Amino acid sequence: MMSVPSTWRSWLALSAVGLGVFAATTLACSEAAPPAGSGGALGSGGNASDSGGSATGGASGGAVGTGGEAYGGGSDQGLVDFLGHAPDPTLPAATFEEVGMDGAPIAAGIEAIEAADWEIHSFLVMRRGKLVVEQYGWDSGTNPAVPGEPHQILPDERHPLFSTTKSILSALYGIALDQGAIEDLGRTAASFFPDYAELSPSPEKDTITLEHLLTMQSGLEWEEGDQTTFEAPDPARAAFSRPVVTTPGGAWNYSSGNSDILAEILHTSTGDTPLEFATVELFAPLGIEDPPWEAGKNGVQYGGWGLSLSSREMARFGEMYRNAGQWQGTQVVPASWTDTSIEPRTPTAWGGQYAYHFWVPDLPGFFNTLGAFGQVIYVSRSFELIVVFTAHLPSETADTIFRQLISTYVIPAISEP
Repeated sequence: MMSVPSTWRSWLALSAVGLGVFAATTLACSEAAPPAGSGGALGSGGNASDSGGSATGGASGGAVGTGGEAYGGGSDQGLVDFLGHAPDPTLPAATFEEVGMDGAPIAAGIEAIEAADWEIHSFLVMRRGKLVVEQYGWDSGTNPAVPGEPHQILPDERHPLFSTTKSILSALYGIALDQGAIEDLGRTAASFFPDYAELSPSPEKDTITLEHLLTMQSGLEWEEGDQTTFEAPDPARAAFSRPVVTTPGGAWNYSSGNSDILAEILHTSTGDTPLEFATVELFAPLGIEDPPWEAGKNGVQYGGWGLSLSSREMARFGEMYRNAGQWQGTQVVPASWTDTSIEPRTPTAWGGQYAYHFWVPDLPGFFNTLGAFGQVIYVSRSFELIVVFTAHLPSETADTIFRQLISTYVIPAISEP
């Protein structure tokens, strides 16, 4: 069982008596029906192709998939409202009315989560830079990728992001391009490897560009879930040694191997590992201190998974992207990259479209990150919204569940455009 800081122990003791104003609102709305036009019951008919990001859990967790795992069970403890308790000064709390929202649909959404018994570890909503929902659930400890003791998730607890890591890597590429460390995305990947002749070169592989890697169109042989390259002495070179099986720039094929190649290229170009580069250029401006990020045997962080952040830190990243790369008056990521990196580039086999390591979902007005088991950041500039979820849900349906929650309960809560 994780140790609980005294601040949180005090709050959890209080929550045993009552879960706060928001929970009281939930109870008051217990008979409320979903808003009109909500699109039906949550969780109904989710498309199995809408996978929740990478199926990789890394070397520590073995192959990750549904495989008969017990999902749910965590919500028996209920979601706990932490809004306004031990607040984060960078994420000021507000009432729904202050940001032009109605709390009743959100309350109904929390009821739907608990009724479905989904193991949702956190649920945060921000509008106009203000935090209006901050709910944390129960970790059952049953995820084979991150096994542990059952415990209440707390606001400052780091959570594995799985493939949401890819979107962090994308932001680092925008910074590196702006600094001139990387010239342009049209440069070939092979040109960054002085030992390319030893990596099973081919005329087709010669044409793979950074852009192809960012859009998952490299053409390199890859089946997501295969973890053999992660255990190699150099994961990027192991992935780049794979044969080309489709024309680069053609078919979309989700590949954490592509992300590892990009991570090594970032390392070569900047002289820093992804974590070292991120610590100075991205994490420090966002107030993120010493986040764990798993690395391969060569010491370079995995590009497609391995980073852990708290839900509040995820919200900061989303809010920075919503504001065209600015955070508290500082331009962290170039504004042009925050636009370029979220432009849809190719349709995917999982629904929605893919950008530069970001997703453009079938949810108008949003772009998002996507990590296995339900680690997501949804961003809408038009709605002025950030929605963060962390969870232990089947990857094949997690994103469908979240899109339904957002479309059925979060968007209808907006009372003032």
